[in-house]
Amino acid sequence: MLKNVGILAGAAALVIAPAAMADTYTPASTSTFSGPVTVQKDGAAYNCTLTVNVDATAGSSASATASIGGNFPCGFIAVNGTGSVVYDGTYLTISGLVIDPPLSSGTCTGPIKTVWGGNSASPRNITLSVPLSNSSATSGADCKMAGTLSQTAGSPLSITP
Repeated sequence: MLKNVGILAGAAALVIAPAAMADTYTPASTSTFSGPVTVQKDGAAYNCTLTVNVDATAGSSASATASIGGNFPCGFIAVNGTGSVVYDGTYLTISGLVIDPPLSSGTCTGPIKTVWGGNSASPRNITLSVPLSNSSATSGADCKMAGTLSQTAGSPLSITP
C-alpha cells in the first residue's frame, strides 16, 4: 500500500512540475552587435573591437559567432567555434566559443556572461564587465573583456526567457 502511495506521489509530481521553457527571440533573424572592448589575458590590456553575430532564426534558440579586430595585436586574437546563447532574464550567456590570444599561454573556453540591455533599449546592447564576463583559461589567466556592444545590423532583437 505504501509503495503505491509513493508511486502515485511521484507521478503527481511529474504532472504538476512546470515544463522547461525555451528562450524566445523576436524577430527570428540574425543580428550583429559590435563595439569597443578592453581585452586582457596574461599581461597588458588591449583596446579592440568585438563583433558578435547572433543567429536566432529558429526563434526559440540562438547561436553566436564572434571576431575581435582593431590595432595590434587585436586582429590576431582568434575566436573559434559557434557558441550557444542562453538568456535567464538578466544575463545573456554565450558558451562554446574558444578565444585564442597569440601573445599569452592557453586558450579561453569558459562561458562569457553578459548583461542584456533590455528589449526597449535603442539600439539594443550587450555589456561585458570584469569579472562577470571573464572566460576561464586552459592555462594562465582568464580572458577578461569589458565594454558595450550595440546592435549594428538586423531588426531590433527582443529576448524573453
